[in-house]
Amino acid sequence: MMEYDLARIDYILCGITYPGTLKILPNPGHKTQQKFAVGDKNGVLQCLCIKDEEPIVQFKTLPGKPITSIQVASTNGNHIDKIFAASGHEVKGYTRKGKVFLTIETSVSETITSMCILNSDLVLCSGRTVTFYRDLREIYTYACEDRVLDIAAFSTPNSTRVRLLVLVGNKGAAVVENGELLARTQIPSGPTRLIVPPAHRTAELAVFYGASDGSIGLIQYETDLSSTCLVEGGGLGAVVCVGWYFSNGAHLAVGRHDGSVQLYLVDLDNVTEKPRLKFTYFCGEPITSVCGGSVGTEETELLVSTFSGRVFALRSQRLISGGVALNNMTPEALASRRNKLELEVARLEKQTAAEREKYQRNTRSLNAGMSTPPLLEIQYELTGAMLNGWQEVVITAGVPLDMLFIYCNKKLEVQTDSAAVLSVCPPQGKASEILATVRCQAGTRRIWLQMRAAVDCGPEITEGTQVLVYVLPAGAPRIARLIKLSLPALPQYSQHVDPDRADDRVWCELSLSGGFSVAEMTSWLSEALPGELPRPAASITFAREHCLLKTILICRYQRGAAVIKSDNVSTIATLKDLLSYCSLKRAIRVNISCDIPEMCCPMLFKSIKDRFLSEYQRKKEYHLKEAIGALDLDINTINNESEPILCEEYLRVWKSADDTKNKLFFNDLVATVEQWYSDWCKLSLYGRDNSSQKIQLKTALQECQVNDIESILTHNDLQIDSNM
Repeated sequence: MMEYDLARIDYILCGITYPGTLKILPNPGHKTQQKFAVGDKNGVLQCLCIKDEEPIVQFKTLPGKPITSIQVASTNGNHIDKIFAASGHEVKGYTRKGKVFLTIETSVSETITSMCILNSDLVLCSGRTVTFYRDLREIYTYACEDRVLDIAAFSTPNSTRVRLLVLVGNKGAAVVENGELLARTQIPSGPTRLIVPPAHRTAELAVFYGASDGSIGLIQYETDLSSTCLVEGGGLGAVVCVGWYFSNGAHLAVGRHDGSVQLYLVDLDNVTEKPRLKFTYFCGEPITSVCGGSVGTEETELLVSTFSGRVFALRSQRLISGGVALNNMTPEALASRRNKLELEVARLEKQTAAEREKYQRNTRSLNAGMSTPPLLEIQYELTGAMLNGWQEVVITAGVPLDMLFIYCNKKLEVQTDSAAVLSVCPPQGKASEILATVRCQAGTRRIWLQMRAAVDCGPEITEGTQVLVYVLPAGAPRIARLIKLSLPALPQYSQHVDPDRADDRVWCELSLSGGFSVAEMTSWLSEALPGELPRPAASITFAREHCLLKTILICRYQRGAAVIKSDNVSTIATLKDLLSYCSLKRAIRVNISCDIPEMCCPMLFKSIKDRFLSEYQRKKEYHLKEAIGALDLDINTINNESEPILCEEYLRVWKSADDTKNKLFFNDLVATVEQWYSDWCKLSLYGRDNSSQKIQLKTALQECQVNDIESILTHNDLQIDSNM
């Protein structure tokens, strides 16, 4: 949707940037044009202003530790006049002129990832801890069950206490006050970023969030903590950053991992109203920061920074195409600007030629020593599996990519986007190996791959699938960056749920005892489950939900003891084999026992019965539509209502929306039910031969004979055999 006429104008190029490292400073007094500050991975903090479309550096720091967060705040309660930058374990405060007036060496053990400033209070997030400072003194530290993603601070009415809203990596949100947990909730969409509406900072706890699935919602706290999804994800990229843009109303600016920037019109008087999409722009690489202000002109524009360090503005088209800024410049200023650009281009060409000659001279010399190529800046993320079992890895580079080489020593299915060409080499030697190449289009900086381990039902799953991806950038010298991916054995358990939920389910239980530690059990479970697991603690409890079957997995463990419950018998069978192999590999003696209820398979099939029937119907309609299409009938003849050649049912199927095999899950459900029965027999009948029942079950599943399926799963045939 393009209701606003905004166009791009580039300002500067800095180093690799992290989310939330670009801020605009409001100008005091009558001035309207604003300065902005940006920090990069090289540790350089710059404060700039734009004059006659040219960036002018106000101050620039020396390189140091990567800057991971920037906030602007006031130290005297008046206008915002200070810049706070977090790098490593310390926070520095700068004036508008670049003078360091504050340095805090914090006690946190991990790198600061985000921070929040409210009056004289400073809140830092590092790892899974939240540290609260007041008047530069550490007041308390709160430890979360998983890594902290973002935080927002709110003043408490009639009190000096501050309430904190914390986003945690396990898709949870919590309200903390004075180091105590007040409320918590689970948000399945996985919020990653928070932003406070300007009118609600001191009145009530209400905050917008952007999620990893692309959705936008609202979190509120009165007596309970609740969340409302306002905009569905709908295949959009994960939200990386959010900001405010004020022009013709308040707009929520959203920057996404797929390179899109969106503006949503928000009613601040009624924050629960659904935001309206007004503008979308794509730049081709992940967005790290968005914020609105008057930087290049006196009118409001949207300032944007990208992963590779590009800082640009989206402003009204008439201010660019109309040449308003250039028309106001004198001929002398235009000539000076042109000379400056020519000198800069000449300097870069001379420097490039000198470096190329130096490199070639060193490669021909016998005493030149070792040539060290530069490190390729790569960011990648492996997500949990989708409904059809595919896992997606998104690779982002600071320079254009040329090729990717993919190797795995197991059977693996690979897909990629339309901006690349995938070639799979035929296996040589081991039939289970795979070697694939992905050739990227020119200028590609971001590419996604979908992978799915092709695991047969027969062999036991003893570990995750290791995949090696070699990333080659375009240009010289030819270098490669190795990415090691581990595809878990249970990739579809990607949704976080409350482990204390009370459901009427038939639970299968796996109990372990032995000489393992909490860290070792967490490492073993990471071979099976996608995403990050909770950090090691005295005792750990978490729960996951299967994205297709909606079965639950609950893990509770401490040092020397673990109890794993699931209503999916195949999940328990897989974990039993995997944990046995991991403990054997580490030479740790572990006692493992299983408790498998008699009726687990019938109850499981009952939970998916409606889905099974609907998928069978969809499969029939899909094949029927293929058959009608093979008749090569004329479209006008089919749609002729006076002399119809197809019956009403066939005509309805023909006119229905197109379905592809990738969207049909019937075969997956058939294989799943077969695996349930096979694993139940293996765990409950101690490997007893039940080949005849398996053949009968497969036939009944393929023909959707529900009564026969339920009869076999209730083990009536096995009971008859045992009574004979």
